[in-house]
Amino acid sequence: MTVKPKTILENGDGLFNTHVTVEDLEEVIQDQMKTNSKLGKNTKYTVIGEGNIVSRSQKLSQSQSSQFPKSNCSSSNSFLRHFQGIMSRIILVEPQWTISDDHLPSKFVLKIPYCVHIQGLIGQMIAMNPMSEEQEAGLWAMWESEIQSIHNREVNINKIVEKWNKREDLLNPRVYFSKKYDSENRNKGFIGMEYAEDSIVRHLYVNVKPRELYPVSVKLFLLFVLKFVAHFQASGLHLTDEEKQSISGFDIEKIAGPLMSEDGIKGILQQVRMMNPEKFDEKVKKIEAFGMEIVNFELASNLNKYVGIDQPVLVHGDLWATNVLWKEKKEEWIVSKIIDYQGIHMGNPAEDLVRLFVSTLSGPDRQKYWEKLLEKFYKFFLEALQSQNAPYSLEQLKESYRCYFVFGGVGLVQLMGPVTQRKLTMCSPDENVEEYQKVVLGKMEHLLDDVEKFHLHSRNVTKSYKKPVTRI
Repeated sequence: MTVKPKTILENGDGLFNTHVTVEDLEEVIQDQMKTNSKLGKNTKYTVIGEGNIVSRSQKLSQSQSSQFPKSNCSSSNSFLRHFQGIMSRIILVEPQWTISDDHLPSKFVLKIPYCVHIQGLIGQMIAMNPMSEEQEAGLWAMWESEIQSIHNREVNINKIVEKWNKREDLLNPRVYFSKKYDSENRNKGFIGMEYAEDSIVRHLYVNVKPRELYPVSVKLFLLFVLKFVAHFQASGLHLTDEEKQSISGFDIEKIAGPLMSEDGIKGILQQVRMMNPEKFDEKVKKIEAFGMEIVNFELASNLNKYVGIDQPVLVHGDLWATNVLWKEKKEEWIVSKIIDYQGIHMGNPAEDLVRLFVSTLSGPDRQKYWEKLLEKFYKFFLEALQSQNAPYSLEQLKESYRCYFVFGGVGLVQLMGPVTQRKLTMCSPDENVEEYQKVVLGKMEHLLDDVEKFHLHSRNVTKSYKKPVTRI
């Protein structure tokens, strides 16, 4: 009798309860890295689980690869402490290669989709909306398919970006090997990529200075985030139809719909209120008064149409604080890598910038400098285009920012609230948690103000839209 393989929504028997074994890795490594070497028995594996909790390092033989225990031990390496995987197991691998080879890395990061926590989300959805066994099975199958598609799109964009060979501009980590899901492989997907030595994440509870988002001196090659987004968008304009198809399928309503339902929004706003009832109660009430108007999937999904942009651009899709790695150089912070391309899609040029500004800048700095930063970005964009015509104007970019802010901002509210509060409980004793909390509350206060402000600006955009007249 054929045993049906477990889905990726279930625990597996491989590395850290995933379905991927050491043998699976070795097979792909040998094929894609052109080597006969294997991962020796003294190879170390350090897993980063949900909430940035790091499990203890292990030395194991191949036969032990399915016996990884869980632990709450923290790592002294700041990169590991902050490099989280919301839908993934992120594992630092320090190989003991059985055959020495100069092109084999001394360390690499292994990313494996791991979605057991989705079971709880699906359970909540079923409890709120009772359904038949057939409907339940369809819901599980939809989530499994969506997670597989997200992983495959990330693998595809990694291969596309590698072909561009613009790592200094795009700040993408080198990918050594990867495996996608398909009809014959339902549960063993993974990516092996470059380990960013001595890099850290400056989390939501840290305020990045506006000047740190763009190069202060081109001569010093301080390639910062705005330049990354500019080159990413410009390079994406040259995608072939086949490449566009390989990263298509992103559906923000399907992914964010359960979180941004009426009950979901009520819960998020109540959690925000409880962060500081005295300061936030009135601000939250103003947003609650808008009802579900603030969740405008139509505007978020089709923003280009409403602001008159004909050509969509390549969007990272998850460009917020935890996906930007920094290094300290000569007492200055510079961006080291941009990671996690699971949200990749073709969309509006302001999407990444809204998430970036809200999650990294202090509230007052964001409110004061957002237009200036967009102007800096647009200058980089034009430079990256070289002689090519720009697909949108600076004013269209600014209007996109105003119109996307509410949807992007609300999406970050939960990360800035409960998720960050949970992260703060894991800080070491020598960290200034009180100061971190002050930073988060400051960002939240100004975010609530601007959600109200920009909603009043954009609430009627879809209602008043008039299709442009085609002139012959």
